[in-house]
Amino acid sequence: MQELLDARQKHVELLDRSIEAGESLCSLLSCKGPDVIRQQTDALQQECDELFKKVTSSLQQLEAILVKWTSYTDSIGDVEAWLAEMRTLVSDELPLVGTLDEKKTQLQTFKVI
Repeated sequence: MQELLDARQKHVELLDRSIEAGESLCSLLSCKGPDVIRQQTDALQQECDELFKKVTSSLQQLEAILVKWTSYTDSIGDVEAWLAEMRTLVSDELPLVGTLDEKKTQLQTFKVI
């Protein structure tokens, strides 16, 4: 898409030459011919403009999605690092304690983490 946008000037120049050729041809045609050529060249110009608008819009959307994806992958990395840190802080098995006070203390310790 970016290559198409980069080549836009070349395509616009080609379209302009086509329109000029159509206009110069108008003098050689019958009375209805010039109107038909003008209509067709105007339609071609509009279609070309619409194409470049859509390409530009699509490129902007892709760039926005890429920014969001990058942010998402950064966030995933942060979450993975946090999980790894928590795994080292919290052992797989909690030590069994016998009294309620010890259990409260253990709970407070895990709340701090």
